[in-house]
Amino acid sequence: MNVVCGIYGYQITRPITLPGIRIEPRTTDYQQATRWARDLDAYQLTAVLKGTSVSEDLIFNLEAVLSFVEHLDVLISSPIEDINDDPFSLFSPSITTHRRNNGGGAIIGEDFFFHSSRSLFISKALDRLLDRKFCEQTQFNILFFKCVEALRQRKPFVEVSYFLLYSGLESFARAVVNDRFNRNSSEPICKLLTSYGFDVQIERPADLKRAVSTYTHLRNALFHNSEFNAIINVNGTEVEIKVFDYLFNISQLVALVVLKSVGFDDEHINWNSWIDGMPFK
Repeated sequence: MNVVCGIYGYQITRPITLPGIRIEPRTTDYQQATRWARDLDAYQLTAVLKGTSVSEDLIFNLEAVLSFVEHLDVLISSPIEDINDDPFSLFSPSITTHRRNNGGGAIIGEDFFFHSSRSLFISKALDRLLDRKFCEQTQFNILFFKCVEALRQRKPFVEVSYFLLYSGLESFARAVVNDRFNRNSSEPICKLLTSYGFDVQIERPADLKRAVSTYTHLRNALFHNSEFNAIINVNGTEVEIKVFDYLFNISQLVALVVLKSVGFDDEHINWNSWIDGMPFK
């Protein structure tokens, strides 16, 4: 028996074929697909997922992967029997529940422009999430889902988003570099980031955005004191840093770490986007 699921809120204009499943777009028109996918007031039907069987685990993981790509919450319906030549007619064209939180724009370019980028990432991410040994050794699933949950909040709380991002990155870094008990979490995070080619140091007084300690000080201020700012010493001078000024940087950086961790590079990603804000090149 063949089954089909409705996919809501994911931008797609080209079919994606993965082992045992196929994702088919509702439209090949780029502008219409974008309007449906980026609608913040409702979840618009944008694609269907077909397969001989679709497990709950697959739906759970794929829903999160598609949400990560869009940096918007994406929904996938429960599977139903595919009994119609027009599978889109089996699903409501839109679902209105609550306003979607804009996570800042897609992390991977649309398939209309970069034909294979999204399908490549989806395949790699699902492989990693299904690899239990890899997840146990690296805590990748913790990194990934904390990153996703930070952007899927219905009404984002800055302190929740920041802590999810930092703690996910810390767990992954400690596991990958095998430094689980260091009291200074900046050190394993810095080792991980430099191994991935990011231009960072534990301390960098001349460029606090590239100093891992900046993000650690802010995490400590939030976690220990419920404060959204911290006072740090920079070359003998007290300087105030604020969570709001660095949330974009850590959010984009963690997303880039996810791309690195699954071995994704389509040659269009700007790996410096966590600093300059330009996602693609």
